Amino acid sequence: MITKKWKVTNWVGLVVVIALVVTAIGIGLMMPKSEKVEAASKKATKGEIAFVPPGMVSPFYAGTISGAKPMAEKLGYKFTVLAPERESDFAGQVKIVEDLVTKKVKGIALCAINADAIAAAVRKANEAKIPVVVFNSLTELPKCKVEAYVGYNQREGGKKVADYIAKVKKGKAKVAIIEGLPGYHTREREGGFMDQIKKKYPGIKVVAVQPGDWEREKSMNAAMNMLQAHPDIEVFYGLSDEMALGAAQACKAAGRKDILTIGIDGNPNALEAISKGELTATLYVYPDVIGAKAIEALDKVIRGQKVNKFIVTDTVIVDKTNVSKFLKKK
Repeated sequence: MITKKWKVTNWVGLVVVIALVVTAIGIGLMMPKSEKVEAASKKATKGEIAFVPPGMVSPFYAGTISGAKPMAEKLGYKFTVLAPERESDFAGQVKIVEDLVTKKVKGIALCAINADAIAAAVRKANEAKIPVVVFNSLTELPKCKVEAYVGYNQREGGKKVADYIAKVKKGKAKVAIIEGLPGYHTREREGGFMDQIKKKYPGIKVVAVQPGDWEREKSMNAAMNMLQAHPDIEVFYGLSDEMALGAAQACKAAGRKDILTIGIDGNPNALEAISKGELTATLYVYPDVIGAKAIEALDKVIRGQKVNKFIVTDTVIVDKTNVSKFLKKK
């Protein structure tokens, strides 16, 4: 009887041990894939780099991220995107950069809201020996070290818009401009346009200017106000696609199918609007290329390689004649 009891007890113990082993294996198999991937990526990473746009209101910045993120992952970095809630919150952007310096990230790519404000945060990155690359701007920040500036020539972009309007309107048009927030982007895009019409197109007159602050709803209201004051407007030039789309909505509400609307960026929603005849044109600026090249430059600096101080990307006017090609790219 003692022998049989001993055998039963041992068999029970063995079954319990097997059950525990199977359970442990099962738990391992059932571990969420995301946890496994995260563990693997932590081993593979060369450190963390941060991408700091001025906000995420405009789809343009999602476009830059679509180029930057895969490039960062390809190069072996953990990729972090941080942005203030509104593109007017320059103090919020400064705090983001300062926090990244405290965190000791490997590098920072940013697009400044306010050059003077962000320069102070960049100086802190300089002191911490964290390299900084600026994207979507070719204008140097004051009194700080930036390794590279990546983007298109925005003044030349404004000139291309003027050339396009002159071509479509045969050198004569009454134009209303919808501005972004004060700063580099507004100054360059509007300045290039004004330079070109003064130099080459005396028949193109700017009859009204109002701010839209990069936002569609504000721009729609601004366009409505300008239409009421100047019903003879023939063209709305929005300094971004979101603002041009706001102007297009105002024109639709007013029943003004005769008005040309053009923006800058080449965002997916603008391309769709062009294909549907709701927006006339945009200056396509290859945001994904800007994002990818910014990360490439940052990686080279981190690895101790030299980079060009200014990395200039291409632009092209997109309208109904060629939009299908860019929709496929999207």
